[in-house]
Amino acid sequence: MPFGTDIVGPQRPVTEWPPLRPGTRRRTSTIDTHPQNPHTGDVQLRARDVQSNSSGNHDVLDDVVVLARLTDRVIDEISGDDPRLGRLRGARVGAGFRAIVRDLLGSDIAGSPALYLLLDDWVGASLVTGYGAHHADITGGVEWPMSDGISDHLTGICSGFAPGASAVDFSRRNLLMPCVRGPLAPPLGEMHPAEPLRPHGMRRMRRLDVLPDGAAAAFDAHFRDSHVDAEGIETIVHEYTVVGEIDLASLSISHLAAQARVLPWQECPGALASAQRVVGMAVGDVRDRVRTEFTGISTCTHLNDTLRSLTDAQALLAAG
Repeated sequence: MPFGTDIVGPQRPVTEWPPLRPGTRRRTSTIDTHPQNPHTGDVQLRARDVQSNSSGNHDVLDDVVVLARLTDRVIDEISGDDPRLGRLRGARVGAGFRAIVRDLLGSDIAGSPALYLLLDDWVGASLVTGYGAHHADITGGVEWPMSDGISDHLTGICSGFAPGASAVDFSRRNLLMPCVRGPLAPPLGEMHPAEPLRPHGMRRMRRLDVLPDGAAAAFDAHFRDSHVDAEGIETIVHEYTVVGEIDLASLSISHLAAQARVLPWQECPGALASAQRVVGMAVGDVRDRVRTEFTGISTCTHLNDTLRSLTDAQALLAAG
């Protein structure tokens, strides 16, 4: 029984990024996962910070590349410029991994370096790779089997799985997890070099622009999860944008507006109101406070991850 298109969430993808205006500082990141078999995958994590200058070009402030291979989410191999990365071999990218990363980077995390964003964001990106794995396994359908009781376990974790939500109701009645095929992923704008995704690959992409102007700094954040199918067609799984301002005197968020661009189910945008709870928070506190305070059906895991990345604005502001 197909998951009806009448209960699918918003399908309004971002089609282009704003140009890099002089003085803008931009952080982009990608976490690309390419499965080698049902258990093993190669991962490339990359982030770059740039600042646009008056000549219309940009200066690279930071550029980080990490390569890894995982088996059942356990890191078998990892390499990068930071020698501390070797200590992550044998760690599982899942529950508890962020604590390992904080211990690994120590006091460095206070400045929100690009490496911290990549390692912290790896947990969410790893969870989403299940979408690609299931697409590689199914043929001719858009759902995959689930055991009895799994929908009860998921109920209540976010707005899309609120009690009585369409995805919950569908999975209980059919013992199938709905798997919505999103819209095509348009190419965007100025980003660090990234290889095209291979078939069944998944990409978690971020952009954060910060532009100081007087007593405030405007920010513009974009988050997208995408997937490439067996034919090489890239479609969007999740996508949010968040814009607002930072008060530079207090380094706190003075206002914010979030938009759901692409989401799988109609109940998912119900989480948007939760974003207003970030207003008034110190920028440096947003990552940890969202992780601990934003839970349950009023929120969305992917919106929360988008909001958490706003803490990176402090690194971009300090770079000026």
